[in-house]
Amino acid sequence: MRLANTTVCDEERLLHRRRHTGLNHALLAVLRSPLHRLLDDNVCEVAYQAPRSGRHVALPVMYAADGDDLVILVGDAAAKTWWRAFRKPHGVQVRRHGATRAGTARVISVGDARYAGAATAYECQHGLRPAADDQMVLIENLTPLEGDT
Repeated sequence: MRLANTTVCDEERLLHRRRHTGLNHALLAVLRSPLHRLLDDNVCEVAYQAPRSGRHVALPVMYAADGDDLVILVGDAAAKTWWRAFRKPHGVQVRRHGATRAGTARVISVGDARYAGAATAYECQHGLRPAADDQMVLIENLTPLEGDT
């Protein structure tokens, strides 16, 4: 049964989003629990306030460490919107290894001085190299939040 005023593509996208929302909630619950160690080497929580709406967003993402910074590869970026909040540097909180840190996230492109190193760090960690339509987000200047180590 098709929803009013929707196409098959719209319905598939909605179903896909619902499935991912449930998985995201489950992953966030694990990352916020003592079981976080199961995911810590590959997945962290990124939380931020959306620049336009002001809405709080929290997502589990695969990451790779690049020195003191973190790299996130946004595969199939055209189908996702969250990374667009970082086209200009924007504050984030990262929960990783049971601790929350504040930092600044920004999209980096091929011309950025940090791009090659970030792409290599991600490839070493996950065996994935950015494709032409992927985006990469770099999180820099991570500092512990007060009361968190």
